[in-house]
Amino acid sequence: MSDLGGSYLNLFLFSVGGVHFGIDAEQACGMTPYAGEEAEDLFWFHKELGFGSRPVTYVTPTVITIRMPDARSYRVIIDSLEDIAEFSRHDIRLFPQLLEPVALRNGMWGIVVKDDRMILLVDFERLLRERMDVTAHGEVPKHEDI
Repeated sequence: MSDLGGSYLNLFLFSVGGVHFGIDAEQACGMTPYAGEEAEDLFWFHKELGFGSRPVTYVTPTVITIRMPDARSYRVIIDSLEDIAEFSRHDIRLFPQLLEPVALRNGMWGIVVKDDRMILLVDFERLLRERMDVTAHGEVPKHEDI
């Protein structure tokens, strides 16, 4: 049950390459099946997170359009949406201090557990900011650096 105090978070849950992820439903402003298009503002999730050269199979690719604070368009291809679930903010675990800097650079900010599965929480706005910062400083973006 949701409360108006903001102590609950609705998450879109999906998996890519056998790893489970969740994003705040408030970050998404659209969702459509992937139709094979290629565009400058469209990114494969496994490349954005730097899965490396390991092959990743998408069963039902889906495009999520991310709500951005400015006019930029940012769309990410994930595998099919598995669930929409509500979690108490108290159920969210932060990354251990040793892993936190790397996790934050990769857009991940927390972990929740559902049905004995660990779900990594991704902030697409942070992920895009990190990618733009790397590009602006003349470095190779992480998804091409692998």
